[in-house]
Amino acid sequence: MLSTVIIFSGCKKKSSPITPSFTVTATNVTFQDGSAGLQFYAKCTNTDCKMTKVTINDPIGASTTTFDLNGEYEVSGEIFGLQATNTGYTKELGTWTFNFVGNLTSDGSSFSAGGSLLVSGK
Repeated sequence: MLSTVIIFSGCKKKSSPITPSFTVTATNVTFQDGSAGLQFYAKCTNTDCKMTKVTINDPIGASTTTFDLNGEYEVSGEIFGLQATNTGYTKELGTWTFNFVGNLTSDGSSFSAGGSLLVSGK
């Protein structure tokens, strides 16, 4: 009888990179001129990453802002700001959209992930 031996080696399937998932929140602020503003904060809920930038679009389509994060390391679950210190965005009601760009710390692969936040009230 012929016996067959099969050896499996190097057959490890390469796993797909994780797509980061972001949660965005906002805080109401008042600018020096008395007008209403917002400060945005985000956290990645499922992985650590090095953030490159975040593109922020207001709900009325009047403004697109790119906030540069300069490769800042963000730990999963920790909150980080989306504006420079003592600055904010003019408050507009509606859905703000965000595009987060960076690299996964696990393997260095790049990502682009979306997010949104509905701002309502006064």
